[in-house]
Amino acid sequence: MQHTLLAVGATREAWLRTGTAEYIGRLRHYTRFAYVETPDFKLRGGKADPDTVREGEAALIEKALAGVDWLILLDERGTAYDSPGLARHIAGLQLRSLKHVCWAIGGPYGFHERIRARAHGTLSLGPLTFSHQMVRPFAVEQLYRAHTILAGEPYHHA
Repeated sequence: MQHTLLAVGATREAWLRTGTAEYIGRLRHYTRFAYVETPDFKLRGGKADPDTVREGEAALIEKALAGVDWLILLDERGTAYDSPGLARHIAGLQLRSLKHVCWAIGGPYGFHERIRARAHGTLSLGPLTFSHQMVRPFAVEQLYRAHTILAGEPYHHA
């Protein structure tokens, strides 16, 4: 099964890129994995309202979803799992014989309703609010942790 982490916009800080890259490298030992950043949504003129930004980002997300048969949004309102629970969730997706699962991180204002309607589920990384930039390394690390749990490896200390 192919996993893709799709993030809206470029990762700005070098330390976030470094942390994300570290766990991408580790995760690729366990599964086919791609990390995709959409282009930054550019506005013409002044500052736009959140609805306009979400609409523009939705168009960028939709372009990146070609070939994806299961979409999970990373969202503070989503289902929160502990790490073994996320591993069980991923195992359940594997049993469905899905070819391509996409885990999507929205922009600073979250997801447009059009993207929410297309999603098969939502995942919360916990009750705290993180910037859409900081979620990137956290999400990849949790996917890596889940795969080490599934492989029976000692990375996760329960």
